[in-house]
Amino acid sequence: MSNTRTSLSTSDQIFATLEVGGKVMASVSKSNFSSVDDIVRFIYSMAGRFMGLARLSIRNKTQGWTMNLALASRQNQPRPAYSAALPSQYRQASLFA
Repeated sequence: MSNTRTSLSTSDQIFATLEVGGKVMASVSKSNFSSVDDIVRFIYSMAGRFMGLARLSIRNKTQGWTMNLALASRQNQPRPAYSAALPSQYRQASLFA
């Protein structure tokens, strides 16, 4: 990152929390991140699958800056829980049967 305000060193102590609908999905306090993208990938892997708008708060305790990001995620399209009938399985209704 070119912005010195959000620069990271692998020795910086980072606090990050991912919330969805006010519920904390994942929280971490560690160092050894080299970029904000690394933090986002790590916290996503901790949170697991979620759907909706999430708020990610990142605090660099060592350098003294904070950042809030809005992230959106959705689960994969669900597979249908039914199986389609083959055309040969349809019966034609008759009023006289």
